[in-house]
Amino acid sequence: MKLWQRAMIALARNESLGGFMESRATMSALATRFVGGRDVTEAVERTLDLHAHGLGASLYCLGEYVEDVSVIRQSVAELLAAVEKLAGLGLETHISVDPTQIGHQVSEQMCRDNARLIAQEIRCVKAGSVAASQDVLMLDMEDSSVASATIALHDLLRSESLPMAVTLQAYLLRSEADLKRIVAGGGTVRLVKGAFAENRSVAMTRRSDIDRNYLRLAGFMLSEEARGAGFRPVFGTHDARLIDEIVQIATREGWKRGEYEFEMLYGVGLDLQQRLVQNGQRLRLYVPFGRDWWPYAVRRVGESPRNATFLLRALVSA
Repeated sequence: MKLWQRAMIALARNESLGGFMESRATMSALATRFVGGRDVTEAVERTLDLHAHGLGASLYCLGEYVEDVSVIRQSVAELLAAVEKLAGLGLETHISVDPTQIGHQVSEQMCRDNARLIAQEIRCVKAGSVAASQDVLMLDMEDSSVASATIALHDLLRSESLPMAVTLQAYLLRSEADLKRIVAGGGTVRLVKGAFAENRSVAMTRRSDIDRNYLRLAGFMLSEEARGAGFRPVFGTHDARLIDEIVQIATREGWKRGEYEFEMLYGVGLDLQQRLVQNGQRLRLYVPFGRDWWPYAVRRVGESPRNATFLLRALVSA
């Protein structure tokens, strides 16, 4: 890990500074660049704006590895409110959630109950309408210690005919087997590279190996077998080279634009986002919202020193 990234991770974990920054009356330039709003209302307004420009959105309520039950309940309430507001406006009800923000740190039962509640609400608000395959509860994949529980949660709720999808990380050694099983069942997978510092016993650590495996897994997601099973591929990446290769594979395998989609982070890679939309590709942005924005926004800065300007502006204006 680069020195710059280490420094930003340390800054993101500074609770005193984070608490001070998040207590400001208005969101800083840093937050507004990478975060879709302080609450559900602002996040839905941002979703409407993105929709008007031809982009989809997956709303994520900020918070991770939460052990405070009151905070967990608040996050679930925010997500339920987001589902209702999105459906009321005729927008896709695509919600992303970390298992550790909805109860996994307290008990697996609490996590299951909360995930089920959100997924049931998504299914309920679409009752009587033509529910699209994009109306789902997307489970984010966190560090490898949560992987088995996340996959099990996805499988359980999908067996209950709930609208579920799951994120897989290309650098985890287990992901190929997980992907093949979900493809066979006609599910939906968001494929990402993976950003946690994992041990070599469970994950690839060389960038070239990760990129190679990402493309290999992407090829399987776009195979004739996957299309025949009704599988929906989602590619979460900002790597322009990989995106171009994926588009070539999809074209060669006969996939139409809209039968697969790309997903990028809100506020990151704006030029690439614009190019994808102009080329007619389906693009969804991962839109976080909430007041706990400091750790998330600073980690985005850590991914590229070019984003340092937003951090400096935030600190100077605080």
